[in-house]
Amino acid sequence: MVKILESNFEKGYAKIVVNNKLDLWCLENIIGKGDVVTAKSPRYIFVQREEGKEKSERKVVKLKIIVEKVEFSKSRDGLRINGKIVECPKDVPKGYHTIEVGLGSKIEIEKKWSEEQIKKLERATQRIEISEPKLIDEFFIHLNKDDGLVVYGIEQVKAAAEMGAVKAVLISEDKMRDKAVEEIVKKIESKRGEIRLVSSKNLLGKKFCKMYDMAAILRFAIS
Repeated sequence: MVKILESNFEKGYAKIVVNNKLDLWCLENIIGKGDVVTAKSPRYIFVQREEGKEKSERKVVKLKIIVEKVEFSKSRDGLRINGKIVECPKDVPKGYHTIEVGLGSKIEIEKKWSEEQIKKLERATQRIEISEPKLIDEFFIHLNKDDGLVVYGIEQVKAAAEMGAVKAVLISEDKMRDKAVEEIVKKIESKRGEIRLVSSKNLLGKKFCKMYDMAAILRFAIS
């Protein structure tokens, strides 16, 4: 789950730590053009030599940028936040820079926060990426009972979400970036459903990810 280190939404800032892929999805939907993001990132610096010439050297430094573009990079498995540098150490050249945000990254976001964005971030602090089989096990138990309290597949989960029937949705971590899945997640969030990523790192999670892209445990049977 995303960890909020410090926040004051009235003053317009929040400092957070990214802990899983769902956090990255959440940030991609919160950070927009014109926002200000501060984080540590590799950047070339100038080093003065005895002969008077300057040489560039790559070093991790703290940078503040005004956001121009935010996108998810599948190859790097993280967010790429591009923008113009507005604050940096003296030996760092200004210009444009891309801050890469992945698992474990600490960033500060400064923006005019909407009520919806605040709620989205606060809900993200209550999520976890599944590391134990309890919820997946519950899904398979209902599935075997055929009691109508689970559905699977994007279309069926979407229909259940529209009815406000989804108690918890299980999503294979590889499918989180799909646009259709993102829209369904937004709908489930708006109706107070839980969002859970399923990792294939454990046996039960691997079984789920092999068989299903998306499934939901329901509050009530819909058929």
